[in-house]
Amino acid sequence: MSLRAVSMGAAYHTAGRVPGPFYRLAPVVAWTVWNLNPAWRRRLTRTMLPLCEGDRARARRAARRALQHVLEYYLDLVTLPRRDMSRFERDHLEIFHNERLDLLRSNGPVLLVSAHTGNAEMAIQALTFRGRSFVALVERLEPRDWAEYMLRLRSSAGGTFLEANFAGVRSCIEALRRGGVVGVMGDRDIQHTGVCTSFFGRRVRLPRGPWELARRTGATVIPIFSSRKRGDQFRVYVEEPFVVEESEDAERDIRAAVERYVVLLERHLRRDPGQWAVLEDFWKVHACGEG
Repeated sequence: MSLRAVSMGAAYHTAGRVPGPFYRLAPVVAWTVWNLNPAWRRRLTRTMLPLCEGDRARARRAARRALQHVLEYYLDLVTLPRRDMSRFERDHLEIFHNERLDLLRSNGPVLLVSAHTGNAEMAIQALTFRGRSFVALVERLEPRDWAEYMLRLRSSAGGTFLEANFAGVRSCIEALRRGGVVGVMGDRDIQHTGVCTSFFGRRVRLPRGPWELARRTGATVIPIFSSRKRGDQFRVYVEEPFVVEESEDAERDIRAAVERYVVLLERHLRRDPGQWAVLEDFWKVHACGEG
């Protein structure tokens, strides 16, 4: 068994039972990791610089907070199997523009598109208790025992989490065609097929998958952004729902949807850059070399 799987299992049996003290320890652990790993410090700071308008001191503060939020995300995961998710929305979520979620009470297909901020997964899990189950796509992880354990944790509260491969995408299409709810992320091009667009003044590829799904199935898109207030308390911002246009020019339709999403994502990241829990060297990994 891999070290990652063993570590998550140990966290499940400790922090998963009594999470409060571990949430309070997260800033201390993040500070320690930050100071012991200069490579992470440099990489995270580079990622935050465009979000902080080139202010290096601010970028370093945001990068350290992002690292803390990654740790808290894993804490969230190991607590999921023991949570009463029917009460999570009431006790843990502050929702802005809640009325836009009325679509979840309809019978039509809905695509929830979010980003790696706060913990969108937990927010979507909570929303399933409004009467709609959901399928969500996540990145394939290695080693495989850790990946399978992560999928079990993510799916333990009612939703179904699948890897973003052919089978996973097919399951999402089928769910939407049945009038279901699907959750995806729109800020990292993990399949390397993305649309080249301008993001914080840089040219990067962002995923086309969410918008192809919406266009192909006629699903209504609801952009949702999560922001961690403290511990396991979150703000959830529900943006205006829209439908991806279906004209004779599919590429134009998808690009228009990506650009609409980028405007929303930039606004949320400018407000609080440290919420973006992305550990990779984003601008290098997703650069598209145009412009």
